[in-house]
Amino acid sequence: MEAMAGGSSSSRQRLAECTSMLLEHFAVPGDCATLFLSKVLGYCVMLGGIAFKVPQILKIHRNKSAGGVSISQFALEMCVSAITLSFNYHIAAPFSTYGESFFILLQNIVLVFQIRYYQNISFASFGGAFAVWIGFVAFLYSDTARDLTIPLPKCDVSAQGVSNCAVSTIPLQHCLQAINTFIMIVSRLPQIFQNFRTKNVENLSIITWGLNLAGSVIRVFTTMRELADQLILLASFVISAALCFIVVLQILLYGKTKPPKGMKQQ
Repeated sequence: MEAMAGGSSSSRQRLAECTSMLLEHFAVPGDCATLFLSKVLGYCVMLGGIAFKVPQILKIHRNKSAGGVSISQFALEMCVSAITLSFNYHIAAPFSTYGESFFILLQNIVLVFQIRYYQNISFASFGGAFAVWIGFVAFLYSDTARDLTIPLPKCDVSAQGVSNCAVSTIPLQHCLQAINTFIMIVSRLPQIFQNFRTKNVENLSIITWGLNLAGSVIRVFTTMRELADQLILLASFVISAALCFIVVLQILLYGKTKPPKGMKQQ
């Protein structure tokens, strides 16, 4: 746990030192200025997350249709948020560094229920999948998930070309955070491919995706500044920003394209 929390601990310590210098000596060294900026941006992202998918929710409600919206995207985003929240919970990270994930999770839950209703998805299959997700979340927050390690082979090759292999272990939380990036990619691709295939983006909110893009870009900065040792998190935000940028471009390109008849209720 100490190793997992190392980056957040040093960041909090430096923030305390910078705050002390500001209050006692009215001095703000360069690294403190960027740290303060990172904190302010982090809080802005967190506050933005409180309502950043509300436009999407309202648009579906107003249109009485979820045509062109992929439920798999939001379902997988729920898994991503759950893993992110549990990882940060176990390393005792400041809420400002990940708080938007909590609010986005709540809004994604509303969205999947909307999509289930308007796309007439079977209640039995939907309810079963949702129950499995609840169990998954409960496991993520358990002490077992915190302490469990995964055995992984580690091989070194000597100068003579002789392979020497041994088994090492890695915390489950680190493994989950690593595959979180993959899950995030998978959650975005269905929507991107669907947009490309149907040219139907009438139920996608440019505000929601624009804020998503801005938030990802800001998180790239805050992660580099406060959690420079968390390369997995950094890669996740970089990829997220790139995929969000693609969706924003699609909305701008296809937004004035009229979908084929019958596509709206797809």
